[in-house]
Amino acid sequence: MPTPFLAHETWTTTRSHVVHAYLSDPSVDQPSPAAPLVVILPGLGLPRYTFPTAEALSRRGVLCTVLDLPGFGAAGRHGSQPDVHDIGRVAAEWVEAQAVTGPVVVLGHSTGSQAALAAALSLQETHTQLGLVMAGPTFTPRQRRLGPLAAATLTAYRRDSPAELMVVPTAVRELTGVWSVLRSGMRDTPDERLRKLRVPLVLTAGEADSYAPEDWLHRLAAASGSPTVTVRPLPGSHNNPYTHPEELADVVLDAVTHASTAA
Repeated sequence: MPTPFLAHETWTTTRSHVVHAYLSDPSVDQPSPAAPLVVILPGLGLPRYTFPTAEALSRRGVLCTVLDLPGFGAAGRHGSQPDVHDIGRVAAEWVEAQAVTGPVVVLGHSTGSQAALAAALSLQETHTQLGLVMAGPTFTPRQRRLGPLAAATLTAYRRDSPAELMVVPTAVRELTGVWSVLRSGMRDTPDERLRKLRVPLVLTAGEADSYAPEDWLHRLAAASGSPTVTVRPLPGSHNNPYTHPEELADVVLDAVTHASTAA
């Protein structure tokens, strides 16, 4: 079992939203603005399965925050629209509200990787020390249709853990919103949007992830306008942020180091 994530819940008012988040280090009430920061955007707006990766990063001394966007993790009116582009826009607003001056790495998984790309495209205008990690990035052109996506789903989770089913109650409760996030991701063309990216990019996925096969990672890499692109296959299948957090945390830590030297 992954190490339990001892999160400190926060609420941040941005220019136009209230954002609920989970901070990885409850002992840090006011972290230094110059400290490296990793921002995690989970797939389908379901934060809990990303907690093991956040915990692994915290144990490596990196401040990490899991954003609850579009806002399925807590009751009340907060968050964004259930759309990958709006999730990314509000995530960028959240980063700006932190007044961060040090390196920032945006880590998105699954549909969260599409939102993370939107956030990075916005943040690159104001942050010179910025990196993007797209983990298990969705959707290949073929999987932008329901039939092929359903076929890929049969094998996408074959090395995942039954413990991940903890997200099911939230997914059922927020089914309409989850479906909206999914459909917005299927309409998206990240391979086209990546042409505008100007910050270091890491593309990674579980080697058994049929949503994000290695040829798709290389296609995204070839499409990117990033100055440096790294493709890093890892163990596991689609939800390897839960099953292989240590390996993913090492990849993200490398991205933090790279962002720290960017200018």
